[in-house]
Amino acid sequence: MPVSVLASSRPLVAEKGDSDDRILDLLRSYRVRAIPVVHGGRLVAVRTLDEFKAAMPAPVGVVMAGGRGQRLRPLTDKVPKPLLRIGGSSIVERIISSLAAAGVQDVYLAVNYKAAAFEKRLGDGKGLGVNLRYVREREPLNTAGALSLLPEVPTVPLLVTNGDIVTTLDFARLFDFHWHHGGAVTVAGVEHLSHIPYGVLRTAEHHLLEIDEKPTRRDFVSAGMYMLQPEVLRFVPPATHMGMPDLIESVLAEGLPVHVFPLLEKWFDIGSPAEFEEVLHQFALGEEE
Repeated sequence: MPVSVLASSRPLVAEKGDSDDRILDLLRSYRVRAIPVVHGGRLVAVRTLDEFKAAMPAPVGVVMAGGRGQRLRPLTDKVPKPLLRIGGSSIVERIISSLAAAGVQDVYLAVNYKAAAFEKRLGDGKGLGVNLRYVREREPLNTAGALSLLPEVPTVPLLVTNGDIVTTLDFARLFDFHWHHGGAVTVAGVEHLSHIPYGVLRTAEHHLLEIDEKPTRRDFVSAGMYMLQPEVLRFVPPATHMGMPDLIESVLAEGLPVHVFPLLEKWFDIGSPAEFEEVLHQFALGEEE
């Protein structure tokens, strides 16, 4: 296919001599991270959003760490699942450090089961590069309910993540995707493979078309990480048990846009002893990167 078919005849550019305010207005209006600067039809520079630190303030992080981790008993009888160690640090410390590396400064940790253990281990978060505050659930409120306990509604987007996830994702990529697409919610999605141990019958009414022997099914599933606009919090009832799927269903019912961010990096959901052993094995072999 010729380049002339794919290329835009009216590309978004700035002119040499345009002010910083003009450049920033273009970046914001078109929700792009970079814009070429031209003079006489020739490229002379590239201006990026990173030059304007206040243009895209970092989100607030919220880590949901209140669950009991029943499926990992007896490991979680004494230690809450997010504080289980993977390599040199715990699961939740890895998450918080990744948030800090993405520029997140303020993080809320929603806790319930063995809540005091988190504060004893993590303190105020300074050692992890963040300002860490605790949201205590009197009873487990699931993956969205604890958002109603935030002391104030943030003025910036929220990066919400489950507290039992191990991933190599750069959270800044998720934030950039959310900002660029301009939705109310962005859901991180990961491909999940499931093997069907039978011959699957492909039919048309009662007629057999073919037998697909022991196929592999591919599904895009939620990775337990989300970007939310602050106004989405109005859908969360005060101190009510609510899952993130319920919140997203309310957002969709209102006609607000929800986007899916495709996660290509490594991702583990520590939900069972077998999954925990797999992560420990990969880190022991240095295969986590």
